[in-house]
Amino acid sequence: MKILKRVALALVTLIVMYSFTAPGGEHVGRWKGKDKGDIGFLTLSADGYATFEFNGQTMGGKSYDHQGVKAAMKYTVNNGTSPAAIDFIIMDKRADEELGRLKGIINMKSRNEMQMAITFGGGAGRPTDFSVDAIVFDRVK
Repeated sequence: MKILKRVALALVTLIVMYSFTAPGGEHVGRWKGKDKGDIGFLTLSADGYATFEFNGQTMGGKSYDHQGVKAAMKYTVNNGTSPAAIDFIIMDKRADEELGRLKGIINMKSRNEMQMAITFGGGAGRPTDFSVDAIVFDRVK
């Protein structure tokens, strides 16, 4: 009976590990997006950091100031859902704790085109489709 518990635990662990993709997939790169006429950039690094650049301001990456707190922005992609889920996680670097999370969905339309919808404004839910406020990003690098 103990062996069955161990096998089940190992199987569940493997499923979880492979459903949440470690950054390094087709979404990694620098992306240019246009939202309501404004142009911004999103960089998703292979080591799991995300950086937003908009109107000359940068938010995210390995280290930045988030409301007076030294923070970092990481991301995870879950390809086990349809559409794939993406979370942008703001971390307090000193306390090593999560400050907030933006939940979204992505659709790789091609290697060089990615569609994304994100819940902004503190919403706890995740978008279910791309019908509201979706942004299309084109790969820059």
